[in-house]
Amino acid sequence: MAKAKPKHFEAFGPFEVHTPEWHAHRQRSIGASEVASILGVPGAYQTPLQVWASKRGITINEKEDEARDDWLHFGLALEPIIAAEFQKRSQKVVMPEERQFISVPYPFLGCSLDKWFMDPEGKKGEFDPLDLKNTSIFMRDEWEGMVPLRYNVQVQAQMAVTGRDQGALAVLIGGNRFKWAILDRNQRFIDLMLEKLEKFWEMVQQDTMPEAVAKDNAVIGQILGQEDEGKTVVLSAAIVEVDERLVEVKEEIKALNTEKDKLEAKIKKEIGTNAAGMLPEGGRYSFKTGTRKSYTVAESTNRTLRRLKK
Repeated sequence: MAKAKPKHFEAFGPFEVHTPEWHAHRQRSIGASEVASILGVPGAYQTPLQVWASKRGITINEKEDEARDDWLHFGLALEPIIAAEFQKRSQKVVMPEERQFISVPYPFLGCSLDKWFMDPEGKKGEFDPLDLKNTSIFMRDEWEGMVPLRYNVQVQAQMAVTGRDQGALAVLIGGNRFKWAILDRNQRFIDLMLEKLEKFWEMVQQDTMPEAVAKDNAVIGQILGQEDEGKTVVLSAAIVEVDERLVEVKEEIKALNTEKDKLEAKIKKEIGTNAAGMLPEGGRYSFKTGTRKSYTVAESTNRTLRRLKK
């Protein structure tokens, strides 16, 4: 009797992307697109703390960003075009996918695939994950020579979930430049990745917050929640050193801002009534009159940290 193949993943759905059901199911595990954030890969969209908050069901109210909303919208709208171009250039067969997957041996890790692809000359039914990206022309430099690390990590995570030995990535840059790559499974990296992700998932389950980083400063008040009015906590001895360094940094910033203002004033004085000034060895400053349009800032609620005298 032939030995049964091990089951790599469970499939759920189909789900429509970005619907409440889609988001709710993503809370059940770490998504492949979140792995780079947890590992602290440069350029990752979130931080470990922000991913942790999402898995704990904590909503972070981000500022409205029309440009990002458009980017997400057109990313989905352009997926069929990017997939068709990948199929044409790579000579692979592309298949649709609308389900979410969770790994069987590593149930803390899941993924949502954009598409599957297969080699028409390969084994029948042997499909591999295909990830599709749409990015700005301003990001073209990071695609020179190699796949950006954060996207390589995402595809490696997809391979870890699906049990495949290769995955592919296709990107449309600035609407008129196309690139694609086949990526081989890196088992050494996957083993290290799974070890770190398992520890992270334990923190999610045990309600243990990861360390905050600079990018968390604007949202950590929302993650911690509303304060208990009138209550004060005695901070740990370790925070004393943090407090001392924070005071030093603020004084350094104050001094640098004063020096900046002084230097700018000197340049403005030398330009005088002219609209611009040229530096002897190249470069220039403009010094023109402009009007800043008035606008109303939308109401928002957040906790603010202030250092008091006593």
